[in-house]
Amino acid sequence: MKLKTCIVLLFAPFVVVLQAQTTKEEVMANILQAGGTYYSYPTPTQKLTPAPKGYKPFYISHYGRHGSRYMVSNRPFDYVLEKMNLAEKKNTLTTTGKETLKKLNVAYQDAYNRGGDLSKLGGRQHQAIAQRMYQNFPEVLSQPIKVDAHASYVMRCSLSMSYFCQQLRALNPKLQISMDSSKRDMWYIANDDDSIPKVESDTIMRNQLHDFRQKMYHPARLMGLLFSDKNFVEKEIDQNKMMSDLFNIAEDMQCQPELNLSFYDLFTKEELFDIWQCDNAGWCFGNGFFKSSTPRYKAHYNLLRNILDTADQIIREGRNAVTLRFGHDSVVSPLAYILHLKDCDNVPEDLDNLYKYWTNFKIIPMGGNIQLIFYKKANSQDILVKFLLNEHETSIPVKTNCAPYYHWNDVEAFYRAELEK
Repeated sequence: MKLKTCIVLLFAPFVVVLQAQTTKEEVMANILQAGGTYYSYPTPTQKLTPAPKGYKPFYISHYGRHGSRYMVSNRPFDYVLEKMNLAEKKNTLTTTGKETLKKLNVAYQDAYNRGGDLSKLGGRQHQAIAQRMYQNFPEVLSQPIKVDAHASYVMRCSLSMSYFCQQLRALNPKLQISMDSSKRDMWYIANDDDSIPKVESDTIMRNQLHDFRQKMYHPARLMGLLFSDKNFVEKEIDQNKMMSDLFNIAEDMQCQPELNLSFYDLFTKEELFDIWQCDNAGWCFGNGFFKSSTPRYKAHYNLLRNILDTADQIIREGRNAVTLRFGHDSVVSPLAYILHLKDCDNVPEDLDNLYKYWTNFKIIPMGGNIQLIFYKKANSQDILVKFLLNEHETSIPVKTNCAPYYHWNDVEAFYRAELEK
């Protein structure tokens, strides 16, 4: 019987990895996913695994991205509207182009001076995540415990923290919640230190990404849909930029569902899929996940250190507590990589197949988050921990006899060794 169990455990991980690969059909089935990091936070469907007998949760350590937001900059609107207004004056807009321009003006009016602002949907997302955290772990959050919350001083992060904490307080008014949003905490909340030594092959990888983008962008059909004069397009329009900026506007519309606007219908699903692949690859390069790129993710080892040190302190003090941190997608993805969460650190440099192994909308949708849930039992020094990525149980490369739970001593030793490197 023991031999049979070992064989199952040996082969099970390979089965899971194959099932977890992202497929083109999967993206096509819900093309909103092609919005990548603009994808609206999906409601989790997984039922959480009960803890081993006698173990109860006592500490939650959390890092979450802000909720859905407006584009950080309105530059895509600026370029698209400039060229389409010029085309209107020259009477070179098609019927579809004229209809699109009207919709763009409505979207731009709503987005004016709101660059990077949290949307109404973004606030609702964090209320819902807080609600589920309370429901999933009432042993922790139904008590009059301390909840220590810190956010990036960027307003959308501070507001996300506020929505989250207000929801917890509404569920349990006895919670002792403290909130802070300050540059003082940015060294771990959202470290933007660019002092990581650059590697020479970084430029080579950047050029490969440029070539990949040129291969994946095919703007001619879209230009013909919007403009009636090919000479105007060739003379006045940077076609790849026009396509890219329209895509940015289109993906952001899911962050403002109240507008009831969509620009996805301007694109074919194939085009959306191809543009998303470029965006997905760009995220891997920007974080330094490719072996031949500068390992920019190392700037976020401070966050891992803070998570470990804070957990140790709570364990030593023997109390129940919650630590909440609110920041950005540019931190959640490196943290997932550093933690070696399943399907978050396997990044091949084969750009054509990269999306099958690393998928940004699965890791860092709007509101994306990582939770470490700590468990203990009476008369035992053993602490267990499990990892949730966007509220779904996940795994790390540490041996355990009670998956998806891990012994904290083993987990901490694994990550402390990472920090020692």
